[in-house]
Amino acid sequence: TGKEQSIQITASSGLTDEEIDQAVKDAEMHAEDDKKRRKLVEAKNQADTLIYSTEKSISELGDKIDAETKSKVDEAVAELKTAMEGDDADEIQKKTDALTQASHKLAEAMYQKASASDAGAQPGAGAAGADAGAGGGAADDDVVDADYEEVKDKE
Repeated sequence: TGKEQSIQITASSGLTDEEIDQAVKDAEMHAEDDKKRRKLVEAKNQADTLIYSTEKSISELGDKIDAETKSKVDEAVAELKTAMEGDDADEIQKKTDALTQASHKLAEAMYQKASASDAGAQPGAGAAGADAGAGGGAADDDVVDADYEEVKDKE
């Protein structure tokens, strides 16, 4: 037909090359601030999660934990909450680690009480009772541990 058509696509953002270069330079200048801000936000999120799970554990366990362990955990939670109000990521991380250690003590105390109450509830529960329970069988099974000797027929 002899007719020719052409299309030219141009950016419509309106940013010039100088504006783009300036935006890149600004991003590079503030990269360190962004890293610090990210570290702070991650520390606060981790601390918040730990506080929630620890408080939930304390409320679920209730009177099953001793007062000393509970007071140490409550004190660590309060210190972490105070640290979270500030903007020091290292301080928040330090208090988070302290609460983690305190909550481990909480778990240890619960495990000791649970194992002590299990041992008291099962007559004759000792090392052999723990081994039988670890096998997945009930403690009331009539399981007898015995030594045996293999005898060969003389033919």
